[in-house]
Amino acid sequence: MNPLRFSCSLVALIALAAITTDVGAQDHTAATGRFSGSLRGTSFGGAVDASKFSGSVDINPTTDGKAGFYKVEVRLSSSGGSASGRMTNMLPWTISPGRCGSRVQPLVQPMEVQPLELRSGGNAELTWTGQLPLAANGSYQFVVYDRGVREQDVVACGNLKYTKPKD
Repeated sequence: MNPLRFSCSLVALIALAAITTDVGAQDHTAATGRFSGSLRGTSFGGAVDASKFSGSVDINPTTDGKAGFYKVEVRLSSSGGSASGRMTNMLPWTISPGRCGSRVQPLVQPMEVQPLELRSGGNAELTWTGQLPLAANGSYQFVVYDRGVREQDVVACGNLKYTKPKD
């Protein structure tokens, strides 16, 4: 290998290592803080009166210290509205990059996680623990669906805000 080619390869390797280190630092920062948001009813033309939905979501790093693993806690309430507009009381959910109203690109597939089970009183609570690729400087939305997992099936959404851990 000639000296010029070796130098270029070495520079490329050092640049790759620097990029990898920076991404790892970002992930570590996210793993130490929390994400939270308020769920508000929203509708894209569905039959359900989505304005009846409200709630909260809290996403905290797991206590075992594994980077990228989070405990998701959700509380959802439905204040009235006709249950007959829903096909089921099982409401799929996901977390996606972006803010409410933007295109949903699931970080966790709605069909791979336990849905929110809306009880007869109109309340649902859920705790789920799993791996999520969240970054401290990212923008995320928590999306709740009804009757499917298409844009027109969204009934509630919350923009997630990152909070740094206290030193």
